[in-house]
Amino acid sequence: MDSGAAAAGFPAANGPAQQRLVDQIKAEVASGAEKSRPSIFKPAPPRPAPSTNPIEHRMAEELECIRRHLDLLGSALVNDVVLVRRYAVQLQAIDMINQQLGHLAAVIATEDKAQAVERISLEDLKARLKRRPLGSL
Repeated sequence: MDSGAAAAGFPAANGPAQQRLVDQIKAEVASGAEKSRPSIFKPAPPRPAPSTNPIEHRMAEELECIRRHLDLLGSALVNDVVLVRRYAVQLQAIDMINQQLGHLAAVIATEDKAQAVERISLEDLKARLKRRPLGSL
């Protein structure tokens, strides 16, 4: 069997020392102690603390309620093939509005609004929220 391993490009087994190495590797894998690779993704920014303002929490809850209603409406409409073919762009708009409402609810419900804006994955919405004001409000 060693000649087959050598022919395949593997070194020939050297008896007990080779087996101990294999047993050690198997034990590491089984225990979950294998060396992990660094993630290719940057870590998510920390979640901001919740707002201490109860009105902001209620506003965020209302936005989430509207978002859930839109989600139910969109789900019902996409089950009709004729509607999907005729109104695909409009149905995608409903989905985009749904996502925007979710992000806005998250921003309103947090104490550090700027940090919450940084967590938004919709780049257009994030840019609009971060733009400079045109004048005094």
